[in-house]
Amino acid sequence: MEVMVLSIEDDMWADDETYLHLSFYCKLFFRVYQACRTIRHLKWFCPSLESKVLRFKGRTHQIWLEPEGLSSDVIYPNGISCTMPEEHQVRLVQSIVGLENVQIVKPGYGVEYDYMDPRQLRPTLETLRIQNIYFAGQINGTTGYEEAAAQGLMAGINAALKVQNKPPMIVDRTEGYIGVLIDDLTTQGYKAGCVSDYRYNRCKHLEQELVENVELLKSIVKPVTKWRIILKRENNSNVNLRSAFDLLLNQYTMEDFVEHCPEEFGHLKDNKYLQRKLEIEAKYANEMESQMEEINEVRKDEQLVLPDSLDYMSMNDISTDARVKLTEVRPLTIAAASRIPGMTPAALVQLLKYVKMMQISNFANR
Repeated sequence: MEVMVLSIEDDMWADDETYLHLSFYCKLFFRVYQACRTIRHLKWFCPSLESKVLRFKGRTHQIWLEPEGLSSDVIYPNGISCTMPEEHQVRLVQSIVGLENVQIVKPGYGVEYDYMDPRQLRPTLETLRIQNIYFAGQINGTTGYEEAAAQGLMAGINAALKVQNKPPMIVDRTEGYIGVLIDDLTTQGYKAGCVSDYRYNRCKHLEQELVENVELLKSIVKPVTKWRIILKRENNSNVNLRSAFDLLLNQYTMEDFVEHCPEEFGHLKDNKYLQRKLEIEAKYANEMESQMEEINEVRKDEQLVLPDSLDYMSMNDISTDARVKLTEVRPLTIAAASRIPGMTPAALVQLLKYVKMMQISNFANR
């Protein structure tokens, strides 16, 4: 199995002998759970196993068995976080297919903690009430490792920038998904002194290679029937024009073009990393275009007033976490909603669509 390293560093590597495994837990857990009804159920959005049972009774749930390290025989069963007594956790784990004889190294546990209202933070993660104090992670109410790590990175960068009397680094909410955040950090982080010259220049070089080859793929246009002849596929009578980039959306790969169109794509023969990046770029092109249209729509209608009568909890297309926050804050405009901590671009798009549909309905009923 080929392993792709998600890094631009030359010295990164992956062991293709290290695998994740997938299993499921069976209905024995429901009997274990019934025997342990003393558990306190909190309003958790990072779902514990107890929460899953309450909300999705009778369903089968996936469990990913993740190696703790390349030289460790400890496995982390991702998907069964719980707070039951240890003896019940042993019964639960041993009821999972493939884990009938395992031993628990450390049982699961629950932690109750207080947190600061993140509305008391600036976009830089500096507190509003006390200057020069920056908060990140659990104290802001987040329990996600990746989100906490991103907050720590942003808080640390802005604290360092303030000490140096430099402008803060703020990522716009419509650009706040972690993948886009990292891209943005590459440029802004370089200006802030957080990214080395080597890493910055390598990233810009890879970006330029990607752009140039995407343009090359889009520039080569032929009828589908001719493409099928060139790429050694069974011919048909489809004479519609398609670019090489378009074909990557379907069953074709960069290896096909490298092998059968060496004059145009032979330079990519030994660059598997860039081949994979080009395939990903093509497969997500339509979704990216759609996402940008939605983001621009949100930006255009930032001042749209949200009616006082809005029932956020009835908006099933928005996550429970976002609906609860909207209900508690009751923002006056889309712009105000975008500043609520944890409000995602996807939630804002759905909120905007809901309000606009409501306006159209009200206008039609006049």
